[in-house]
Amino acid sequence: MSSSPYNQAGGLLNEHLEKRRGLKSIAFDTTTTTGSGKKKKGAPNKATYATVCKTMQHLSAINEILDANNKKLRRGIGFDAVRNKGLLYVCIYELLFGKYKSIRGGGKVKRMIVKYERELRREAEDYVSKHGSVEDSGGGKVNFPRYIRVNTLRSPRVSEIVEKLKGDLSAKAVVVEGEDATTVDQSEDTKDVPPDTTIYVDAHVPDLLVLPPTASSLLHRDHDLVKSGKVVLQDKSSCFSALAMVRGHIVGSEDGKEEKIAEPFDYIDACAAPGNKTSHLAALVRSSLGDDDDDDDD
Repeated sequence: MSSSPYNQAGGLLNEHLEKRRGLKSIAFDTTTTTGSGKKKKGAPNKATYATVCKTMQHLSAINEILDANNKKLRRGIGFDAVRNKGLLYVCIYELLFGKYKSIRGGGKVKRMIVKYERELRREAEDYVSKHGSVEDSGGGKVNFPRYIRVNTLRSPRVSEIVEKLKGDLSAKAVVVEGEDATTVDQSEDTKDVPPDTTIYVDAHVPDLLVLPPTASSLLHRDHDLVKSGKVVLQDKSSCFSALAMVRGHIVGSEDGKEEKIAEPFDYIDACAAPGNKTSHLAALVRSSLGDDDDDDDD
C-alpha cells in the first residue's frame, strides 16, 4: 500500500478523470458503491480538495511537460504503466508547481518521479518561459511573495545571502508586457528591462526575507543555498510559533526600550518533520543569548 499522503487527492482525481464526474459531486458524495453495497466515506478536508483543484488547473501544463522531447519523461517515469494516475499527477504538481516545490511522504510513485526531478524542473521552466505562469480560476496570476528564512546557524551574515540571491534573480530577468510574463536570459534585447531583484527584510520576523513571486521557480531544494542549509523555504506563518516562544516574554518599558523578563524558559519541540520550526527556534535562542560569532562552526 502506498505511503503517500496524497492518496485521497489521487483517488478523487482518478474518479474525476475516469468517470467524468464533477469534482464537487465526487468530493462531497458521502457514500460510495462497493461490491457489498453502500459504504460510507468521509468528505475530503479543505487542503485535499484544494490540492486536487490546483492539480486540475495544471493538467495541461503537466501533460505538455511529460510529452516534451517525443514524450521522453512520460516514458521514463513509466506513466502509462501506472494505475494510480491521479496520484502521479498530484505528486508532479506538488513537485513543480506546489507551495513547497517538493513531494511529501514516500511511496513507489514518488520514487518514480524524483529519479527525473532535474529533467522535470528543466521542462517546467521551459514551459513557463513559453507560456507564462499557469493562471488561477479567476483568470489572474498568483502573485504571493516568496518567503525564505536565513538560517543564522549556518550563515550568520544575512547580507551575503541577500547579495547571492540578488545575483541569481538578475540572471533571470522577467519581462512583463500586459498580461504576459516570460522568463528570459539577460541579453542585448532585454538589457534595458530591469529584473525584479527587490528583496525585503520582513517587518515582524527576524532574518525572514521577502522575495518577488518570480523567485519561486528559482528557489527549490536543489538550489545551493537550500541544499547547504543556509536558507530555509519557510512561509511567514510557520515562523510565528518559534518567534512567540522566544520573543513573547519581551516587554516594552516606559522609555520605549525592550526589557526581558528574567525567568528562564524550557522549550519543548512537539512539531513534526522536517524541522524548520526547530532550527528557527534554535537560531532565535542563540541570538537571544548574544551568541552570534561568525567563526562558530557548530
